[in-house]
Amino acid sequence: MGLIAGVCIAYHHHFLDPAFVAYSIGVDVGLQIAILLLALVLALITRCRAWSGVLFAIAIFCLLSIPDLVKLLLPGVVHSLAWFIGLLGAFQIARSVNRHSHSRFALWMIAVSALATLGVLAYGPIREASQRAALPVPPNSPNVLIIIVDTLRADHLSTYGYTRDTSPYLTHLAQQGVLFENAIAPSSWTLPTHASLLTGLYPHQNRMEEYSDILSGGIPTLGDTMEKRGYRTAAFSANYFFFCRDRGFARGFTHFEEFEQSLGSILEKVPLGQFILKKLSHYSTGVVHAFFGVKNAPSAGKINRNAMAWIEKGHRPFFVVLNYIDIHEPVLPPEPYLHRYTADAKARKESLYFPVMCAQFGVAPSCDLDRPQFDAVYDGAIRYVDQSVQDLLAQLSQRGLLENTIVVFTSDHGQELGEHGIYGHQKSLFREEIQVPLIISKPGLVPASVRVPTPVSMTDLSATILDLIAPDEKPALPGRSLATLWRSGETVSGWPEPISELARNHGFDTAAPNYDSPARSIVTPEWHYIYQQGRDFLFNWKTDPDEAHDLSAAHPTECAAFRARMQASEGITPKPN
Repeated sequence: MGLIAGVCIAYHHHFLDPAFVAYSIGVDVGLQIAILLLALVLALITRCRAWSGVLFAIAIFCLLSIPDLVKLLLPGVVHSLAWFIGLLGAFQIARSVNRHSHSRFALWMIAVSALATLGVLAYGPIREASQRAALPVPPNSPNVLIIIVDTLRADHLSTYGYTRDTSPYLTHLAQQGVLFENAIAPSSWTLPTHASLLTGLYPHQNRMEEYSDILSGGIPTLGDTMEKRGYRTAAFSANYFFFCRDRGFARGFTHFEEFEQSLGSILEKVPLGQFILKKLSHYSTGVVHAFFGVKNAPSAGKINRNAMAWIEKGHRPFFVVLNYIDIHEPVLPPEPYLHRYTADAKARKESLYFPVMCAQFGVAPSCDLDRPQFDAVYDGAIRYVDQSVQDLLAQLSQRGLLENTIVVFTSDHGQELGEHGIYGHQKSLFREEIQVPLIISKPGLVPASVRVPTPVSMTDLSATILDLIAPDEKPALPGRSLATLWRSGETVSGWPEPISELARNHGFDTAAPNYDSPARSIVTPEWHYIYQQGRDFLFNWKTDPDEAHDLSAAHPTECAAFRARMQASEGITPKPN
């Protein structure tokens, strides 16, 4: 059954990652062992041969039905017939077991399953070791560490001028390197942005725009390129929904950790667990299904520990990508960060339920009243991440690794906190959702205390890293190196204006700007043009950073030029207002 489940998963996602399939088999077989052990325990308790046989048969039936449980439970004559046939099979197994030494038979099955589980779980480390041994001899290159904080908007960092002191260490890191004041994400949610960061392509180019999209194996990634240069490559992701193996992101990483880090996240991946959580969500306004896994996702501290343990296992230059999800709703930072900016005893409750009601099901009158509490918890989570980054880099420094490491700190997208009547993300392309922090630091390679005001696209990050480690070589990925903007004597005129893209999302919030149609935007040194809801929006982001005043009606010529530019870059035809 484990093998069948693994193959089915691979077929469903149109790719075959041996490590992912092996782990899926191991988890599935492990669940089978748990069910068999439960059957044996119940059999011993009842001390009844008939009962033990029936329980054992039910266990076998459960094993056979797990991969297709959701389909079998749907109404219909065919599905009812499948249930009936399955039950007949279960009773037949019960009769057969009762005629034989069923206890020894069950123990034998458990022993075989246990050996199979150990075998498939050992496959990943063995495969990683063999791939590491086959790497070419690396040049004398620096290490590369990319820290991506999920759902972090730049303007809530004190480093970017926020009133609360949310990021003192990041301010220090920026003083050691270059800070980009206007880094723009290629989209306002996780999946397309991560794909763009690692490929140098916009979402419409790498076809990573919808929930079901999977990164094509034919598109080169930064991990692939770094591996070919002899780097040890690894990723540690807390967002196992989107930055994960079954979205195609494991390619190029010899080590990839995601959903296996917690029991709750495993249940989110297993069909039976998905079915149970989906049913429970009908009685909990979506809280269980929407956030069960995120609440159980590894913290930034856990990600750091796992990453450092892996880094210490080798001596080659490393390329590591970390994804923190501590700021994503529901925001649940540990104490003292949960109450760092609020004394309200209900802060934890607000952080759990506020995002569900306001971000998923539309804005209610209570949302604006509760917003100050949620803002305080959100800022507390930022302070926790700031401390986590400091702890990680301190460990690298203690081991003598930091001085030879390019550190990149950024986010995949921002978050609406009531601006424009919106809560959450993946709904619009207003500045709160697409402006992200970007800091690059490396002593001796990146200048200190430099701030770059030019709007830049995060799609250029891969080209920038390749330029920093091999400045004399032509980058193997698309994009333009951001190092051009801080190197002396080089012109920045005609710098590509960053665009952002957002697919139509016919989801929970009917008032979301992309509920019925996709959205696109362009940021220039003066303007932020957005085409969403079938109309133009134009903001002067320098004088109106909150984008409260739409100037499209007063500047029809500029809007027409932006529409033409958008049509030329993407092949789409926005209609005028």
